[in-house]
Amino acid sequence: MRAIAVWTSTAVVAAAALTGGFGAAPRAHAQAGVQYYVSTTGSDATGDGSVTKPWASVQKARDAVRGQLAGMSSDITVNIAPGDYYQTSTISFTDADSGQNGFNVVYKSSGAVGSARFFGGQPVTGWNVYQGGIYRANIGAGKSLNTLYESGTRATLARYPNYQYDSAYPMAQAPYLKSTGTVGSFTQLTYGATDLAPITWANPAGASVGIWSSINNNVAWFTDKTPITAVDTVNRVLTLNPKTRYSIGSTSRYYVQGMLELLDQPGEFYYDPASGYLYYYPRTGDINAQTIIAPSVQKLVSVTGASDTARAHHIKFDGLTFGMTDFTSWFRHAHVSDGDSGEGHLYRQYDRQINLPQNRTGMVFLENTNNITITNSHLTNSGFSGIYMLFANQNTTISNNWFDHIGHSGVYIEGRYPGEGDVATQNTISNSLFAQVGELVGHGSGVYLINTSSNTLTNLEIYDSPRYAVVLDAYVNIEPQTNVYAKNNLVRGVRVHDAAQDSGDTAPIYSWGLSDSAPYLSNKWEQITVNHSWAHPSMRDLPPNGVFMDDDTSGQVFTNVQVSDSQGVNQRVNSSGSFVYTNVSWGAGFTESGMDYANIGLTSAFPYPGGESFVGDFRNGLTNWSAGKGSPSTSTAVQHSDTPSFAQSGDMSVIYNEFTRSQRKRVSLWFYDDAAQTSLNAVARVDSGGWNGAGWRGLGVKASTSTSKYVYRVDGTVTATNVPRTTGWHELSWDYHAAGVDMFIDGKLVAAPAGLTQFNTIAMGDWWADTAAGTAYWGDVVVDTHAEDFEHGLGAFTAKKGAASTSTTRAKSGSSSYALNEDTDVVATTIRGKHYEVAELWFYDDGAANALQMARVDDGTWDSSTSWRGLGVDTGVSAGNYVYRVGATTTATSVARTTGWHRLTWDYRSGAKAVMSIDGTVVAQPTGVRQFNMIAMGDWWADGRTGAASWDHLTVSGK
Repeated sequence: MRAIAVWTSTAVVAAAALTGGFGAAPRAHAQAGVQYYVSTTGSDATGDGSVTKPWASVQKARDAVRGQLAGMSSDITVNIAPGDYYQTSTISFTDADSGQNGFNVVYKSSGAVGSARFFGGQPVTGWNVYQGGIYRANIGAGKSLNTLYESGTRATLARYPNYQYDSAYPMAQAPYLKSTGTVGSFTQLTYGATDLAPITWANPAGASVGIWSSINNNVAWFTDKTPITAVDTVNRVLTLNPKTRYSIGSTSRYYVQGMLELLDQPGEFYYDPASGYLYYYPRTGDINAQTIIAPSVQKLVSVTGASDTARAHHIKFDGLTFGMTDFTSWFRHAHVSDGDSGEGHLYRQYDRQINLPQNRTGMVFLENTNNITITNSHLTNSGFSGIYMLFANQNTTISNNWFDHIGHSGVYIEGRYPGEGDVATQNTISNSLFAQVGELVGHGSGVYLINTSSNTLTNLEIYDSPRYAVVLDAYVNIEPQTNVYAKNNLVRGVRVHDAAQDSGDTAPIYSWGLSDSAPYLSNKWEQITVNHSWAHPSMRDLPPNGVFMDDDTSGQVFTNVQVSDSQGVNQRVNSSGSFVYTNVSWGAGFTESGMDYANIGLTSAFPYPGGESFVGDFRNGLTNWSAGKGSPSTSTAVQHSDTPSFAQSGDMSVIYNEFTRSQRKRVSLWFYDDAAQTSLNAVARVDSGGWNGAGWRGLGVKASTSTSKYVYRVDGTVTATNVPRTTGWHELSWDYHAAGVDMFIDGKLVAAPAGLTQFNTIAMGDWWADTAAGTAYWGDVVVDTHAEDFEHGLGAFTAKKGAASTSTTRAKSGSSSYALNEDTDVVATTIRGKHYEVAELWFYDDGAANALQMARVDDGTWDSSTSWRGLGVDTGVSAGNYVYRVGATTTATSVARTTGWHRLTWDYRSGAKAVMSIDGTVVAQPTGVRQFNMIAMGDWWADGRTGAASWDHLTVSGK
C-alpha cells in the first residue's frame, strides 16, 4: 500500500538549504508538516502511517520519510505511541535520512516523555526450574550474551566471589580477590592458595576475569574483562588472552566470572552458548512474574553518514527511552603498546589511548553527523556508553536527558588521532542527569571527552560513578601541540557528588595530556561543585581527589569551583602549572557568594523530575503522563501546592506513567474529592503489570462499592474502608516493602496486601464505562527516595543510645511510631549518597515542661557536633517555643509549642543551604552544610529531661 503523508498545514519554503555542511543552517519559520504514526498495535504490512492505521516500526516510518525529504519546508514528525518496542537488530539511519533545508526529521513520543521505549533485546519466556532457586530457558545456541535485565534492573554475570551491594559505594564491584604474583606479565594471574578453592573448573569455557590490572602495586586506573584460556591449579595460575591493559602484578583486584558453577545467588545469570540455555536466579518471586530481557544488540540506534563530507544531519529524537543493550565478552581500554593498531598513524603512541575498534560503540551511535539532536529522552541499562560519538560529529545537541545504569559512560565523544583533523567539535550537552554510570567498566564517566574541541557542557548533575564525572583527555608529549584538539571546551553549572567510588589516583573532574607549553590549550571549568569523592576500602591506590589536573594539563581556567569531602585532597596537580584560578575552594580568599548555586545542576526544564524518585505536580501539564483513556487535561480550578492538577472529568479518563525499572519505595499522591458526588469513580493505582493490568493495588472512590467511604482494590476485589469521604484534598500512599505494600488514606492504614513487593506503574482516573461520571482532581505525585512509617519496627534506623523502640500509643501515619520515652534515646540512619532534597518528619510534642528532644538532618555522623542542623524542643533554651540548632548553638524560634503532631522540614534543594521549617514556618536558613546523608532523632543528653515524644512519617523526596 502506498504510504500516506498526513499534512496538517501549508508549509513555508525554507530560506536556506543545508545538505550536510558543518555549520548550523538558517531556518525558515516552520509550520506543522508531514505527520506519521507508529504504534505497538500497528502493522507494517497493512498500516499506512496515519493516526488510525499506524505502522509497527520506526524502520517502516524511516523508509517512508525518505520519499518526503526533497523540498522539505517544515519538519517531518514520526509520532511514536507509548509502549515497548523490542529490537533484535540496530535501527540504522544514514545521510539518506537527513532533514533538508534546515528542517528536522523528528522521531518523537506521542505520549509522556520516555513512554515510547526501545529495548535492544527480547523478553525471555519458557522458563523451567533448574535447581534450587535457579531457572533456565533455551534462547538458542551460539549467541553472545554478556548482560541481562530483570524488570529493568541489570543482572550480574555469575561470579566468585559473589558481588555484594554496598550502599556507601554502590558503584564498586567488590568484594575482590587480589593477585599474588607473576610481576610484569600481562597474561599470567597467580592466585593465593585458598583464593579460588571453591571453584572446580569443571567447565571453564567462557570464563573470564574482571580485573583492575596494575602497572605496579595497587594501581586502579582501568578495568579489563579478559577471557581465561587455561587454568593451572597446581601452580595456581590463570592464563588470560588477550593481554590486560597493564601488567597484572601482585595486588591486582579481580574476580572470576562466567561459569555455571558460580551461579549461586539471586540476581546472577549464566548463558551456555553450546546448549543455548540461559540460567537465571531471579531476585524477586516467581520468574514468570518478571520481565527478563536478553539483549541482542550493542547499538540500538545508529546514525552514520557515509563520510566527513556526506554526513547524516538534522535528525531529532525527542522524548524516547532507549535501553537494554549488550556488553562484550572481552573488554580492554585501548591497545597495550605504541603501534599495536598496525594502522600506521603519525602518533603511534595514541594507540594506547583510543578505544579498540570493536569497543567503539554505544546504545546510540553517531559517526559522520551534523546537527543531530537527542532531547527529553531516557537512556538506561546500556552495555557500553549511552551515547557514543565517533570521530566526525559536529553541532550535536544532547539536552534534557536522563542517563542511568550505564555500562560505560553516559556520553562518550571520541576525536581522531592527533594531527588527523579536529572533527569532533561544537557539541552541546545540557540539562541532563547522569547516575549509576560505569556499571560494567570501572573507568566509566558521566561525560568522557577524548581529543575533542569547543564543546559546551552546562547544567548537569552527575553522581554514582566508579571513577570520573567529567573527564577531558588527549595524550602527553604530542608535538607540535597544535595537533592536539582538546581545547576551548566549556564545563559550567555542574553538580557532582558520590563519584570515584572504586578507583584511585583520580578525581571526578579530571584531565590528562592536553598541553605542557605556552600557548596553552585552555578549557574553562566554571560554577562547579564536587562533593564526596571516596573509594571503596578495597582500593589501595592513591585516594581520589575532587579535581585532578594530571600530566600535561597546564593553562586550564577554573572559576567559582567548590570541592568538599574528598578522600584525598580537594585539588591535585601533577607535572602541570600556569592555571588560572578565580574563587576556587582550594585557594585563598574563596567565598560562597561567588557560587551561583541556583544555576548549578539541573534546571526546572528537566523533564524527568527526581529521576528514579519521580516528582510529578502537573506544572508542565501532562508531560510525564500518557493518556490511557479519554482526553485528559490539567486545570487550575482546584490546585494542590499552588500547581495545576489533573482534572478527571466525565466517564473514562485515565493517565499513567510506566517506569522502566521496578522499585520498592513509598509513593504518595493527592486526590481532591467532592463528597457530594454520589456518582463517581476516581481511583489511583500503584502496582506492576501495566496501567490496565489485572494486578491492582488501588485507592479512591468507587460508587458501586460505596458512596460514603473510600475504597481499596487488590487485584479484582474492591473493598470499602472505614475512612469516610469528605470534601477536600486527601493523601493516598503506597509503601512497598519486602512482604508486600502498606496502603494509606490520610495516614490511616487501610490495607496491607502481600504478594506484590514492587511497582513500575502509577495511574489514576476512571477506567469504567458506566453512569458514574463525576469530576475529581489529582496532584503532587511523589516517589520518595526514602521513607519510614515505623510500621515494621525501626526499619532502616538503628539504636545509637538507649533501648530504642516503636509504640502503638500514637502514630501520625499507620499505627506505630518511634517512641522517645527515656533519657538518652537516639535512632539514626545513613541514606545512600548525598542528597539535595527535602526531608520531612513528624514530631509529637506532649508539652512537657522539662524536655529535650531533637531531630537532625545533615551531612555528619549522628553524634558529630559541628554539622548539626536540628529542630525540636529544648526547655533549657525556651520553655514555650520550639528551637533550632546549627552546629553547637541552639536558638529559640518564634513558633509556639503546642501539644500534638508537628511537621519538621529540611529543604536542601537549593544546593546552597538548609531551609529549616516547623509547621510551614521557616525558622532558619544556615549555610555551610549544603546536602545531607544522615537523619537522627531522639534525646542525646543525659540530663534527666525527657518527655513522651514520638517521631513518625519520615519522607525524603524532591518535593
